[in-house]
Amino acid sequence: TKFHLVESYSIEFNELAQRQVTQGMGLNPRSEEGASILNKLSKDNVAQLVVLETAQPSMTRGNREPNQVCIANTHLYSNKDCPDVKLWQTLHLLQELETFIMARGPANLPLMICGDFNSTPDSAVYDLLSRQLVHPGHPDVNTGDENGPSVLPDIMSITHSHMLGSVYNTVLGEEPKFTNYTMQFKGVLDYMWYSTRNLRPLSAAPIPDESVLTRHGDALPSTQYSSDHLMQISDMQIVSGGSR
Repeated sequence: TKFHLVESYSIEFNELAQRQVTQGMGLNPRSEEGASILNKLSKDNVAQLVVLETAQPSMTRGNREPNQVCIANTHLYSNKDCPDVKLWQTLHLLQELETFIMARGPANLPLMICGDFNSTPDSAVYDLLSRQLVHPGHPDVNTGDENGPSVLPDIMSITHSHMLGSVYNTVLGEEPKFTNYTMQFKGVLDYMWYSTRNLRPLSAAPIPDESVLTRHGDALPSTQYSSDHLMQISDMQIVSGGSR
């Protein structure tokens, strides 16, 4: 066993939506406006959060120090016509992780955020994760009234303090050609993000070529691949106190 489970939590986006409507916006959830916002944001998506500790403490300046890492995993809303909902979910996930990590004291806890973000590299979700902000002119934050009530805060408030890198972009120099391969869509939706201050990706398992994926059918899933999403694997190195 390489790790011991130290903590485990679930983040319910439905609960965060309820909190935003009642506490953040001061609305009655049964009012027309409150119910409309809750209906838009309540999509039953969740994130899972664990803190793992290495079974073998590292040797740092003669002291045996346990290394811990926080790993969050999520599956964001899938509707391609609701990029603002995905951005809202991402923002609130990042805020929850900020609160969690800051509550643990001054020591920076290494962080990985993985999952199916249902967002391509040109999305506002990708911009927020990689750049800590979103351009005011991005179409994902200017969806118009036809997309229902506005759920996003002011564009200047869509930010976070995590310094994140994409594992595959860092190791390979670009995102894969695809992580999801179906008849209707072929592209990148899945990512492994890591805190650049204290984690370093050492490798990234290659994504199979299309010629390999289509040996057993035109798309996924197939008899060879049980999911329409492709597995991402990386060896990560914890960097702490200037030592690795």
